[in-house]
Amino acid sequence: MSGIPKLRSVSNPSENLSLSVNERILKECHLLYKDPKHGLVSIANQLGLGILAPKKKITVMLMGNHSAGKSSFINWYIEEHIQKTGVATETQGFTFITSGKKRESLTSNVTLHLYPHFQPLEQIEGVTDYLSTEISTSKQKKFNLVTFIDTPGLVDGDMTYEFDVDKALIWLGEQADLILVFFDPMGQALCKRTLNVVEKLNEKHGDKLKFYLSKADEAGHESDRQRVMMQIVQELCKRPGLNKCGFEMPTIYIPDPNKPTRCVNQIQDVCTTIEKTINRTIQNTLNQLEKDCDLIINTAGCQLQESR
Repeated sequence: MSGIPKLRSVSNPSENLSLSVNERILKECHLLYKDPKHGLVSIANQLGLGILAPKKKITVMLMGNHSAGKSSFINWYIEEHIQKTGVATETQGFTFITSGKKRESLTSNVTLHLYPHFQPLEQIEGVTDYLSTEISTSKQKKFNLVTFIDTPGLVDGDMTYEFDVDKALIWLGEQADLILVFFDPMGQALCKRTLNVVEKLNEKHGDKLKFYLSKADEAGHESDRQRVMMQIVQELCKRPGLNKCGFEMPTIYIPDPNKPTRCVNQIQDVCTTIEKTINRTIQNTLNQLEKDCDLIINTAGCQLQESR
């Protein structure tokens, strides 16, 4: 079809040079879909087909119990104190953290406009009042290809939320490319609410779930750490869907040169996992591009034949 544009460079050559190969692939694939006149989305609409443009970044959702170190990890990854941390300022809603040209904080309405893939969240009563976006100019690690979703800390007992937090977490987890589950060794590691959500997500999206013992340097001596990990693994294995071979739970903590410790820190494993997810997403995006082009060509062919 002559209407389908060929893969081309982004309009600004200097900007193109500053992008990594992976960024360029995702950006140009996105342009193929969103070009106002000849984009695949526009062509598909004319044929009565509904297709979505691929995301330009992967989505990484962090979940876990109250004070599990989710916000602290994001701050460490992007090397900027963008998310408030600590018990007194525990995350109460869902915050999207992404990279951009200038530092901004966006409200819920703008957030849903920025992320059309997440607009169905409006159907979960009360959630939209607790959505926000933080845009950072950081270019650390692979942040330019990642959107983090920081989620409410989960607790058992009488804690009430202004919306169905379990339902929102499960829906967002289904959309995310990667789900990092942080277990805090200090008291709340066996939070049943966290385990319930994890079990539900594992039914269809087990390949996205990665488990970590966060704040591992605060778990005491090596024997204490091993005991905590055994307790978590035993609790997880009680759930039929989570009882699988090769279960891994690396120990991670935010490095502090002023606080030496002998505890093994596998926090770089999280970075490696994010990078692998980026590479996998690029392959999936290219595969989807091919499928959507085939669908458009075949549909157009059928409609031309019927018109004749």
